[in-house]
Order: sequence, then structure tokens, then C-alpha cells
Amino acid sequence: DKSENIELAIAAFKQALTVFTFEAFPQNWAATTNNLANAYSNRIKGDKGENIELAIAAFKQVLQTIYTFEALPQDWAATTNNLGEAYRNRIKEYKGENIELAIAAFEQALTVHTFETFPQDWAMTKNNLGNAYSDRLKGDQGENIELAIAAFEQALIVRTFEALPQSWGTTKNNLGTIYCNRIKGNKRENIELAIAAFEQALTVRTFEALPQDWAETKNNLGNVYRNRIKGDKSENIELAIAAFKQALT
Repeated sequence: DKSENIELAIAAFKQALTVFTFEAFPQNWAATTNNLANAYSNRIKGDKGENIELAIAAFKQVLQTIYTFEALPQDWAATTNNLGEAYRNRIKEYKGENIELAIAAFEQALTVHTFETFPQDWAMTKNNLGNAYSDRLKGDQGENIELAIAAFEQALIVRTFEALPQSWGTTKNNLGTIYCNRIKGNKRENIELAIAAFEQALTVRTFEALPQDWAETKNNLGNVYRNRIKGDKSENIELAIAAFKQALT
């Protein structure tokens, strides 16, 4: 059971911290506290908002003490990226400000997670930045969407079908979602780009291998067929119904 496994992980990290104290073993403390924060970020049990606050507090503790940019830049960047994701998913406080904090964290992480030095980490952080721009409330909505598209397309330079198929599928799904909401460009063409991205994602996000991801993308595909301009309207609606029914399995 996923939720129970996470509870076991939290308990294990807390036990480890009884020995890996900040005073005695600072680097082990930082690594374990970072792991604990990640577990809180993914926690299913308890109050979601409170779990995210616990994760944010733990990430900040690590970044303010051991995982500094000067001392451990790689660990700093990885933890700053994780902090960005926590801010993006934060329930408490003002959503718009949380997204700005997330964007700032991802952009900081990218000063270390460069394409040349750490291409996979760079691509992951670019994907996260794309999600943050997709959710952004501040600024011009059309421009934010263009920034999200650019970030996802950059991530796909590294996240190729051949090299990283699951990550490629995730970013393709994200790209499809943002094309659905695109303001600039031709609406009809944007919808076709979304359909193509979702169908590509489904070559990896299969029912057998990744059923939850498959269902998410099928639902997205249903929404886009429902709003499709190209082709026969009644046929598009039938395709939407079929996709929704598949997702419901």
C-alpha cells in the first residue's frame, strides 16, 4: 500500500535522525532531513497542506545550514529544485506568491543544473519550471504559456523517447496540456498539437505499464477531442466519450 510505505519511510528517517544529529553528523543529518522532506511532499495520509509545510520547513533547514551554494552546490541545487516543487504544490498561503517562489527556486537550481554539466537534472528542472509557468497567476497569461511551452520543449532535448521514455512521456503530456490552454497562435492548430502530444505520450504511458498516467492522459485527450475544431464534430465527440470511458477503467 503506497500510503503505508510512505509512513514507514517517514518513521525510518525519523529514527535515523536520532543518531544523525546536526551536531554530530551534519552531512548525514542534511541528507536524511532532505529525504524526510521528500517523503512529506509525497505523503498521502494526514493533512495535505500540513505535510507540504513540513516538507518546506525541512528543505529550508537543510539549505540554510549544510546544503549551501558555496559548500555543496549539487546538493543545494537538488534541494532547491525540491523546494520549488513543494512551493508549486503548496495549499497554504497565497497561490500566486507560492508560484513565484517556485519559479525563483527553479531558476536558482538552473544556475547549477546546466545543460552542459548536468543535462538530466537540467531537463527535470526545466520541466518543473514549465509546470510553474503553466500555473502562474502573475504577469500576462499568454506570455506565461509561451514560457511554459519553451521550457517543456527545452526539456525534450534531453528527455527523448530513446533515452528517457517515461520522462519524455511526462513532458509530452505536460506540453499537450499547455497547448490546450494556449492563447497565442491559431486555436485550431494548437488543439491539433495537443492531440499529437497526448497520443505520443500514450506510446509510453500505457495501460499495462503506467495505468494511472495512462488514465490521466486519456482524460486529457478526451477533453481536447471535446473541444476540437478540425474534423467532424460528432466524430470528435465520440472519440472524447471513448477516451473518458477508457480513463474510467
